[in-house]
Amino acid sequence: MAPRLKKKTSHGDHDDIISDSVSELSDSSSIVSSSRSSTFRFGGKFGKKKRSTDGASVGSLSRKSKATSRTGAGSKGKSAARPSAQLPPSRGGAARSKAVDLEKTGSVESGNTARTTKSSQVADKKRLVKDAKSRYNIGLVYLKTGDYAKAQDNLEHSLYCHIQLSGHDSKVYTNDTLVAIAGVREKLGDCYLANTANVDKFLALDHYEESRKLLKSIAPEDAPDNVTEMLERVEEKLKSPELRNTTRQAPASRQSNKYQMEGNRKAKTVLGVGAGAGAAAGVGAAAAVGATKPKTPSKQRLTAQGSHGKKNPNKVTANLQKVDVLGIGKGFQNFAEFVHDVGEEIADGIKDVFDDSSDDDASRKSYLSEESDWFDSAMAHLERDNHRTALNYLTSLQDKGSMKNSNFRVQMADSMMKVASGAMEAGKVSVATDAYEEALGVLKSDESAGEKSEREEKIKLASRGCIKGHKKLAVEMESVRDYGSAIQHRNRVYQLLDEDDRVVAACQQKIRIAYLHGSKDDYAKSAVELTDAIRRLFRGVKSPDMLPDDRRDVLILCCKSRTICYAKQKKWGEALQEYDDLLPLIAKKEGQGGNDYNTSLIHKSALLVTMGNHRLAASTINKYIQLSDLSTHMAGNLIVGAMDHVLALDTYAATQLKLDNVDTALNAFEGKLKFVKTLPNNDAMISDTMHKIGCLLATKNEQKKALPYLNEALIKKKFVYDGKHKSVLETTWAVAATNHTLGDNEKALKEYSVLLEKMKNVNEIPVDKIMVHNSAGQLFFEDGNVEKAIHSFREALKGAEISGDELLIAEIKLNLANALSARGEADKAMKLYTSLVQTKALKKTKIFFLTRFNKSLLLIKMGEVEEAKVILNKIVESRSSQAHDVKGSIYLALGNLAISEGNIDEALGHFEESLDLAEDDDLYAIGQAKKSIGMAYFASGKTDRAISVFEDVLEDLSSSGVEGKSVNLLQAEIWNCMSRVHKKQDDLPEAKHYSKLALQTYKTELGETNPITLRNVSNLQLLLLEEAEGLQKSEAKSVIDAAKYELEDTLDAFLTLNDPWTYRLDVASLQTNLAFVAIWQGKPKKARKLLRQIQEIELPPEHPLEHRVEVLEESVEKLEEKKRSK
Repeated sequence: MAPRLKKKTSHGDHDDIISDSVSELSDSSSIVSSSRSSTFRFGGKFGKKKRSTDGASVGSLSRKSKATSRTGAGSKGKSAARPSAQLPPSRGGAARSKAVDLEKTGSVESGNTARTTKSSQVADKKRLVKDAKSRYNIGLVYLKTGDYAKAQDNLEHSLYCHIQLSGHDSKVYTNDTLVAIAGVREKLGDCYLANTANVDKFLALDHYEESRKLLKSIAPEDAPDNVTEMLERVEEKLKSPELRNTTRQAPASRQSNKYQMEGNRKAKTVLGVGAGAGAAAGVGAAAAVGATKPKTPSKQRLTAQGSHGKKNPNKVTANLQKVDVLGIGKGFQNFAEFVHDVGEEIADGIKDVFDDSSDDDASRKSYLSEESDWFDSAMAHLERDNHRTALNYLTSLQDKGSMKNSNFRVQMADSMMKVASGAMEAGKVSVATDAYEEALGVLKSDESAGEKSEREEKIKLASRGCIKGHKKLAVEMESVRDYGSAIQHRNRVYQLLDEDDRVVAACQQKIRIAYLHGSKDDYAKSAVELTDAIRRLFRGVKSPDMLPDDRRDVLILCCKSRTICYAKQKKWGEALQEYDDLLPLIAKKEGQGGNDYNTSLIHKSALLVTMGNHRLAASTINKYIQLSDLSTHMAGNLIVGAMDHVLALDTYAATQLKLDNVDTALNAFEGKLKFVKTLPNNDAMISDTMHKIGCLLATKNEQKKALPYLNEALIKKKFVYDGKHKSVLETTWAVAATNHTLGDNEKALKEYSVLLEKMKNVNEIPVDKIMVHNSAGQLFFEDGNVEKAIHSFREALKGAEISGDELLIAEIKLNLANALSARGEADKAMKLYTSLVQTKALKKTKIFFLTRFNKSLLLIKMGEVEEAKVILNKIVESRSSQAHDVKGSIYLALGNLAISEGNIDEALGHFEESLDLAEDDDLYAIGQAKKSIGMAYFASGKTDRAISVFEDVLEDLSSSGVEGKSVNLLQAEIWNCMSRVHKKQDDLPEAKHYSKLALQTYKTELGETNPITLRNVSNLQLLLLEEAEGLQKSEAKSVIDAAKYELEDTLDAFLTLNDPWTYRLDVASLQTNLAFVAIWQGKPKKARKLLRQIQEIELPPEHPLEHRVEVLEESVEKLEEKKRSK
């Protein structure tokens, strides 16, 4: 830094003073330290400042100055203008004389002295660095222990060391220095605030505010990691209640003067900061960016001419050239001239940029000095890689008057380019991009500066830098999904590329922008961007045929992307038109056998399926399918990508299904399954394809073939997806429905239970909740769980009533009425039946006839047999085709009524009618009709004829090859019938045999706790008891005891079903049998207890149990009488 110039009372001596000052700095070069920027130099840097005998302060020189002094050159041209050399006061007279000798003779002795001085200064610097850290740490210790006086003393010493090392001007501090001084000031603020013996809120506030100011001066991109945390902490302290109401009228300072810090005035005197020094600093900054070419030595020796009060450019130039002796750099003639020119144009009233004698202090701190300082600071920060800070200094100069000078604008642009280049290398992409943009703006606005070709080349470089920077920032924003910011950067890239007439590259950016809008689900904007790109491609082109090949490729990509945008917006017509325009373009490029053409063809077919145009979709996709089969057969490879081929197979299958070609669709899915098994990570596709195949087979009533596909699909989906995933729920529903159809109620109930449980926790379920509840209710009903069935039907009814589907509502109401009837709630069931029959919309429908049939069954149960027979006969007489499916069951019901009335022949007639109505492939209907015929023969006493019919049914079932739960259960019913027939023939061994066969089947198919299974357990025990009656008492005891235990377990099982009304007759029958066992065992008390329990149960009128209970009561009384008589 050049020393501050002496003020003179006589303006006439002003030029000589300037000359002497500059020469003084030149000759002192051998014994003073150096730094890279004149703005950062100050006197007495490594110790306390001392006054020299002549009152001058010491400056420091650049590397060039040192080199000049060592060679002896550079001082010759200045000795005449300098009466005497002023030496650093810190080294005394001896050092001063030796320094003069060094300048004149270059003697060894003088060189040794310089080296000794330099070594001493290095040692001083190390000591100050060490003291700054150690004193700070000691101060922290005292602060924590509460010794605030000692803490303050050490912290002030640390601050003093930092000032000695770096000076008072925070603009020249490094970031580490800013953080260190800010930390010291923060802790000093803590001392003044925490010291209860001597609280000084004003000084605490000053230190905190100064700390905040220093921390805020660090640009975020250049800031160390802990700056943000420190700044937040300091701002919190400034908000503390103790400082909130503190005013600025501070009392007299009570701090110690031991480490008194100098104010701004003294600092500037010591550092030599003034108008002349600022100008010199600005010249040094210009040298750092290599603004001008070196000047000849003769020009460097020019001296200032002219009188006071007159602008003299030669004088200004000469003085600035003398500053070049400092070693700041060559070639600042142009910069010096611009300083003078700016002074001429802007600073009216300023006598001379170096004139120190103005009465107005603002003149001494002119804008020239300020701008020079800022430019110098920018370059210094650039050298320390503080790129953002450097750029901030440079951009702040753009509003200054200096920008009117063309040379300065050139320097500014070059400096910004250097900042941009350095920031890009350092990975500070944002700073680099901003710097390139600023440089580009300066270059474009400066049409007069420099040669045109050179300026254009610089504009190209800046533009390329902007493009590179914005691209990198866009990629960075995309990686964090900040698509809005990424779009802004991409738009800027497009603008720059478009200005450079790089059409293809610019339109590629438009495509990327469209993709980013799509990522935000803003497909309308995406389509607009793509449309703009297409228009730009056709700019300057008269017809599509004249479009260059590179533009055609981009056009195809734009059209492909725009079809997706239209499809996402459900603008099917626009999307289809886009495909119609796109396919000829691709065909012209690669023909109709290429990848792009067939991929677009597949997507067009899928779009047509979505639009419902299945015939056109089928003809379109067939073109690819035929070509694909040929390509696979001939070359063994695909035309398109694997996923597009999968889409093609799905589209082909969908079109065939819509055209009712189920077998063709099934073949397509089987081909797809074979293909996807060859792909990696294929579990999801395999499971989806298996699900579709299983569903298609189920629609063809091939449930047995469908079930393995569906089961495997469900297993894979549970592995791939979460249990609540819609795909898992869809396949679970398919498995449940298929098992239900096959009669495997246990597995079906298991899957339905899973669905019902998940439906409670999943808001959006892909399957129809109404159908799930309705189907589950049917299963629960068939399984004997009437309570759950009623609950499911009611849940289904709620959903159906919301949907407003009248037929579905009627179907669910009918199921609910049947469940209520089975549960014994006859009134509720009858009310539902009546409402359904009276619904006009249901007249002559299948539900209407089913409702009337089930109503008649309820009437029979209620004893209203005649009314029931009237309803049944009306259905039989109906000629409606909808009644046909019900008539078979109606004839069975009429036959059973006839048997109960003893009309066997009439019953046989009804059963034969039912058999005739059964379809040839309806094995279950045929079996039920024949079973009824056999029971009619059994009722008439024709047991052999009955056995013959039953054996015929068993043979039909075994020879049909049909398997499944329904067939097995029908077989068990026949075995039960045969057991009854053999019992009537007193063939108890055969009766037990068939009863055991039936029981085993029920246990396997229905489970051991199913009511039907429990009834068969009871029936078998009755046969064992009857057999025991023919045995000796000793032999019979073990049989009776075993039967009793089985009956008691069965009774407990019925009671645990928690439905006493539904199973009241089963409970009464078991209790009756156990009571007879108690009588046989001679236990009247137990028999009486069971009898009382039976009498509490409400039995239907004329039920067979009533007679058995009467016999039981007589038997108990006889046993009690017998016991009393003994």
